[in-house]
Amino acid sequence: MNTDAKMSYRDFIFPVNPRIINITHSKNIGVNITPFAEDSVTELGKGHRVISGEGEFFGKDCINDFFRLKKVFAKKGGGMLYIPSQKPFYAIGKTLELVASDIEGAVGYKFLFIESFENVRETSCLLFIGNGNSCLWDISYMYDTPIKFLISLNPHIKRPDIPISAGEKVRLC
Repeated sequence: MNTDAKMSYRDFIFPVNPRIINITHSKNIGVNITPFAEDSVTELGKGHRVISGEGEFFGKDCINDFFRLKKVFAKKGGGMLYIPSQKPFYAIGKTLELVASDIEGAVGYKFLFIESFENVRETSCLLFIGNGNSCLWDISYMYDTPIKFLISLNPHIKRPDIPISAGEKVRLC
């Protein structure tokens, strides 16, 4: 998989990937307590992934980058979350924190996303948001999808070997 891809949430593309990204996978577990007998544990299915991390925005517009992300975070509902080396999934932004920095031209941030199963049917046809670095061949490799299939789904892309413009949508199914 291409690890050079940029992280994105909804229509916000991180200028620089976060320095730390933690992905926590879990199962839902039920504990049945029975008086005067042994307790039993039951697996109740897949739990929601929790994605947390931290990073920095750099440059003269670093605070504006943070406020653009804050605006996207503040919107009701969730959106597609793209993390390098992961298949995209629907998530809801839970927290976004501005972290003060002693370095001029840098703003730190922390985030927390929760995977949402509510819109799985709605997002069963995934989109890749172009980052200016990946071409259709890269996307084919990342998502293990035949290049001919991607070309047929995306007739607006004339050449599969030219990088997709940042923000441009590519259908994956």
